[in-house]
Amino acid sequence: MLCKRNLTLTAIIIALFSCSAAAEMMDRVLVIVNEDVITQSEFDYRLVTVKAELQRDGAQQIPADLDRQLLDGMVADRLQIQEAERRGIRISDQELQAALMRFAGAQNLDMVQLEQRITSQGQSFPRFKESVRESLVISRLTEFYARTRVVVPDYEIDGFIEQNQMSDAGAEYQIARILISDPEQNRSVAEQVVAELQAGASFQQAVLKYSEATDAQEGGLIGWRRLEDLPDVYASAVKAMQVGGVTDVLETGNGLHIIKLLDIKGDREEVMQSQVRHILIKSESAVAKSQAAKKLLNVRQRILDGEEFSTLARIYSDDSVSAANGGDLGWVSPGETVPQFEQTFQQLPLNQISQPIETQYGVHILEVLDRRQKNVTDQVIRNRVDNILRRQRAEREFEQWVRELREQAYIEYVSEPAKI
Repeated sequence: MLCKRNLTLTAIIIALFSCSAAAEMMDRVLVIVNEDVITQSEFDYRLVTVKAELQRDGAQQIPADLDRQLLDGMVADRLQIQEAERRGIRISDQELQAALMRFAGAQNLDMVQLEQRITSQGQSFPRFKESVRESLVISRLTEFYARTRVVVPDYEIDGFIEQNQMSDAGAEYQIARILISDPEQNRSVAEQVVAELQAGASFQQAVLKYSEATDAQEGGLIGWRRLEDLPDVYASAVKAMQVGGVTDVLETGNGLHIIKLLDIKGDREEVMQSQVRHILIKSESAVAKSQAAKKLLNVRQRILDGEEFSTLARIYSDDSVSAANGGDLGWVSPGETVPQFEQTFQQLPLNQISQPIETQYGVHILEVLDRRQKNVTDQVIRNRVDNILRRQRAEREFEQWVRELREQAYIEYVSEPAKI
């Protein structure tokens, strides 16, 4: 039946473009790709662009099989665009405009000048804009593939970091301390000191009053130190602190310690993290997303009426991992989620439920439970390496994925491109 349906589809499309003498003046169909077509005018536009690029690159002659290479490439692009559409990956007009403005700016042009240049080269500016949109869609599909289908093992990340000497060891921390000896007898004293400091007491005065260290007369100042130059208990504490922060009571072999982080210099990165939970209903088509949004509006109202977010997440969320935790995604840093999701949780006030939002994964509602400033230098480095290795692997595996799409698709080469 599939073969018969495809033959019927072929016959219909060919008939539409060749049933009369006037049809010869129309755009010829070159290739049928599933239920879409590649036409002569699309091919001509791509051919002119490629030839211009070859000339700019100094090519002495045009490859003899350029037409076929080009047509095969257009088929691969069309399959990727169809797959992106199926997954709900789209480029809005605003995103397209921003990309065009960046492209124009890189050539020291404004948008009017860019349009004039494209037109002067004999190209259609609307078609140029559409080609940019398609390139952005394919790029986003590649990112989706890298994010969802490529896994980089921890040992590869560790090896890359070690090989390239990537770490936050360049950061230096200026700290001061209070040392109280005899932990068994003086723990309650140390805890009282922490309480006083958290209430606003002067750290310097507390040092003079309580510290038994030899540096007490200097305000307990230890000075600038790298993490590797600090005792492990100090290093673990200050890595997670903000400037001006004071630790809880820390214990080592020589007593109880209270540390204050006075300043930081060097390579250290802090971000505002958000503790986020969500409910996701997976959906791909526009109709399915509309239905999912209606369902989530009902779930949202139930939460506002007093039902537990976590309970409803376990019932309705299609994100099985977070659903088991009541929808909790944990602490989320910038760049860890897709743009639409991140923009929503960054702007959402604490303990409020968002309206339904669409992403390439489906439709979500979400809530931000808390926010904090976090030293994420180590994690930022790991994320950066993960992205590098993920992109490298995705580039290798994505081509195979496109070949699989091609094997599963209905593709018919209807006619050879006309020479221009």
